[in-house]
Amino acid sequence: MYKLIIEDDEGKTTVVPLIRDEISIGRKEGNTIRLTERNVSRRHARIIRQNGTIYIEDLNSYNGIKVNGDRITGRAAIGEGDRIQIGDYQLSVKLDKSEPKSNPPRAGASPDETVTTPFQKQQLAGEPTTQIQVQAPASASSVPTVPTPVVSAAAAGATERPARLIVISKQFFRQEFPLDKAAVVIGRTDENDVVINHRSISRHHAKIVREGGRYHIIDLQSSNGVRVNGEEYGKVELRKGDQIDLGHVRLVFVPPGQDYEISKPVDTERTGQHAALLVGLLLVVAIVGGMVALRHLGVRLPLGPRSADVEGEAAKILVDIDSDLLGKRWDEALAKAEQVLAMEGLSQKLRETTQAKQDKAIQERKAKQFYDRFAAAAGERRYDEAMQLYRELPVDSIYKQMARETYDKIFPLFVADHLDRAERARLARNCQDFHEEIQRVLLLEPNHIRALEMKSRPCEDRPGAQEAPAAREGPRKRSRGERERTLASGSRPQADATEPAEKPSSEDADAVLREAQNAYLNGDFARAIELARPVRGNSANAATRAWRIIGAAACNLKDLRLVTDAYRHLDPNARQFIVYVCQRSGVVFAGGQFKLAE
Repeated sequence: MYKLIIEDDEGKTTVVPLIRDEISIGRKEGNTIRLTERNVSRRHARIIRQNGTIYIEDLNSYNGIKVNGDRITGRAAIGEGDRIQIGDYQLSVKLDKSEPKSNPPRAGASPDETVTTPFQKQQLAGEPTTQIQVQAPASASSVPTVPTPVVSAAAAGATERPARLIVISKQFFRQEFPLDKAAVVIGRTDENDVVINHRSISRHHAKIVREGGRYHIIDLQSSNGVRVNGEEYGKVELRKGDQIDLGHVRLVFVPPGQDYEISKPVDTERTGQHAALLVGLLLVVAIVGGMVALRHLGVRLPLGPRSADVEGEAAKILVDIDSDLLGKRWDEALAKAEQVLAMEGLSQKLRETTQAKQDKAIQERKAKQFYDRFAAAAGERRYDEAMQLYRELPVDSIYKQMARETYDKIFPLFVADHLDRAERARLARNCQDFHEEIQRVLLLEPNHIRALEMKSRPCEDRPGAQEAPAAREGPRKRSRGERERTLASGSRPQADATEPAEKPSSEDADAVLREAQNAYLNGDFARAIELARPVRGNSANAATRAWRIIGAAACNLKDLRLVTDAYRHLDPNARQFIVYVCQRSGVVFAGGQFKLAE
């Protein structure tokens, strides 16, 4: 019988027997296997068994599925030894040859007759609860259920021992420490995963992490550093037989399922004492000489050295911050960054590193808001809004990368929609709408081949429309006698010379708008506004065209009052066009109002 082994980012595992021909995986309730981390989609994947072959299928998830490090598209066959990544979880398929085949579910059993066996990770203070829930048939008395508590990574296969560290120095000789978690912290105090109580080891000295079956050791800013085979490293991959010096304690790394022969202990204390004596003498000379020099310069010296434990504690928290950033837990990362920055005696290097991580968390938390709105707009087929929100995402944001896949899917739909509208407008001889629809595509992709090809097609305006003489000649100014007669009659004079006494007829309005559009395309924005203004009181279609010309021209003139007025009179699609044009002209729309870009 095949089993599915699920491992979270802390190394905890749960085992699910594959007794169904189809198993769904996702964050939403109702899935056969529910993984509740936020980087798992509501309906993420499906495992299917057909003709003795097991397949995993991506259900259009945002973060996708990786099999042996490669992202899959659609469905892929999997088998023993394959590593499957879904969010922060690692999955693998294993054939349990020691167990007899389980009876299939009884015929006619409802898929809703299920019970849920939850698996809950260890939870740190303040962290949200993370669960794996596995549904099995309620009637499966003869079917193995998920074991509780969940077995560790070491017990996932009874025949394979986990990777481990073995002490080969004289003190603590032959002590073994299993590396059965995704991350193991080594240090002097009890809160570490591996405790080695020796004076040469820092409170939090080093960390060993498992990354895709490989093991790396990381120095946590320890006082005595980390040496592998005599060389000092900040981070390095471990191989079988590597000798690791943590202070005066030497350990050897043994990979999973392998053995290592130890003949006799190594005396690292004596070598360490000689080196420490030499280093100590040099330090005393340097410190005394430095203090004398500083006193001559009148510099006041601190009362005592910075505590190495502060550096070690800060380094450990920074590792946790990295984990939070990887898991998109921005609030937790910010809280821990503030904790580090509040520490006294923190080195400038660690302070700058922490501030950089804090800035990253602030940026990503803000970007998540745009991403959520983008995903909602894309899901509801509001493509114009989704395109705008995608452009708001920072280029170096993880959410920009997450949104890219969805953007690539909806951009062709966005293009097809607007180019289809453009072609209909061209056939209807509505050249203004024809050019505007094409321009919406070119604003996002200036070199879009199909849009450029369509733009080159001829567009002839509706026949019979004649240019309005008044539009060609411009607004007529009243004579002095006309103004005096108006005042004598007691009527109010026109405040705006561009406002005509009468609105143009429909045919004249069409001609005026064509001339206004030509003026706009030629860069004569003031003239375009002047021509389009009289048409605002005509039919709804003419008025919309007039306001679009006025708003777009006002963007280029950076007339915030006029572009706001135009925006209020337009429908959502036309408003989006105005926002696009304004952005290209250095005017942004934020908080419900237009303002100059900073």
